[in-house]
Amino acid sequence: LTQLAKLLADSDYRVRGEAVGAVSRLGAAAATPVFLAQLAKLLADSNEDVRRSAAYALDHLGAVAATPDILA
Repeated sequence: LTQLAKLLADSDYRVRGEAVGAVSRLGAAAATPVFLAQLAKLLADSNEDVRRSAAYALDHLGAVAATPDILA
């Protein structure tokens, strides 16, 4: 999971997008402070597809993703 967290911050938007998809597929196991904070940052990513994927991942995680960082 540490490597996956690093991929969420990769300089290539395609890598970030694929990493977000992997986080989404992990489900509730991805609802950790580290992943949620990174997904929150990706909601403001420069790439529209990454932003959309991050929003989808957070929606997929459900109520466990409703943290102050996400709701801000």
